[in-house]
Amino acid sequence: MSTMIAVGMSGGVDSSVAAALLLEDGYDVVGVTMRLGLAEAAGRACCGEQDALDARRVCDALDIRHVVLDMSEEFASAVLEPYGTALAAGTTPNPCVWCNEHVKFGALVDGVRRLGIELLATGHYVRIADGETGPLLSRGRDAEKDQSYFLYRVRQEMLRRAVFPLGNLEKHEVRGIAQSLGLAVASRQDSQDLCFSAEREAILRSSHPQLFMPGPITTADGAVLGMHRGLAYYTVGQRRGLGIGGIAPHRVVALEPGTNTVVIEPSTATVIRSVRLGDPVWHLSEAGAVVQAQTRYRTATIPSRAVYGRGEITVEFDRDSAPVAPGQSVVLYRDDAVVGGGIVVRGR
Repeated sequence: MSTMIAVGMSGGVDSSVAAALLLEDGYDVVGVTMRLGLAEAAGRACCGEQDALDARRVCDALDIRHVVLDMSEEFASAVLEPYGTALAAGTTPNPCVWCNEHVKFGALVDGVRRLGIELLATGHYVRIADGETGPLLSRGRDAEKDQSYFLYRVRQEMLRRAVFPLGNLEKHEVRGIAQSLGLAVASRQDSQDLCFSAEREAILRSSHPQLFMPGPITTADGAVLGMHRGLAYYTVGQRRGLGIGGIAPHRVVALEPGTNTVVIEPSTATVIRSVRLGDPVWHLSEAGAVVQAQTRYRTATIPSRAVYGRGEITVEFDRDSAPVAPGQSVVLYRDDAVVGGGIVVRGR
């Protein structure tokens, strides 16, 4: 009897090929699509109603069962509500990280288990490696498509149930497989935008209208240089769109919701040598380690020293780094494996 496996399907080429490869390997494949309660995806976002229809068409072409699971409540409580709360606190969250941890590899895993399926596969470009404390997420072979940064918070117990068929493939190979199978999604563009980008402003205006109130743009010593449109439109590190022409290039160094202020400094003055990470993930037996720190998606890693203790991780960089917005993630690697990470509390 074939092993049953669910494949999280978005209607895109990656999840479609993942399902096809598992079918070829002899699995009893069930395509599963999440309904997130979003009216429709916009631009190059994912997870709208059209994506569910595309996923069903692929499942029909592969002759496998397709199931839609309503994850709208879980998505709202784990992603949308914390997103607004974090912005209102002056931080810049990464909702994709939360979605992967709590929805795709949390609620969705629970949902497929209720269907009697223990394994979940996705079309992410990552691999699984053996680690000191259990399975570790590892970078995919395709460095351009590697998604381990966004998945670093997926718990090890979930990795034991996870399968990533595309981890050893490159994107052009995946498209080639889709074309050879005659899948209509073979040439579909990748989703890149926030899945709720079309509804972001409406959601935030409803839950946190103060984020759209104009206020001052100041220097660190309080000199007013201009006015901002609302804290919802700014993030730490931002250099463009500040509306303060006629002066040297500046970047945002802080958002202060208490005074509704955007604080900026000259771009050349803003570098950091360390960060403190809250809500930590740590997969090493020792409390301190030499690691490679990735401060943003698709940026080069920085040789660093990380120390874990008292519910946080302190990361000391070997060289200067551009500021990282509080609320963003720093992911720690040893070779290609994710060994830790956390949410930026402060950089200095």
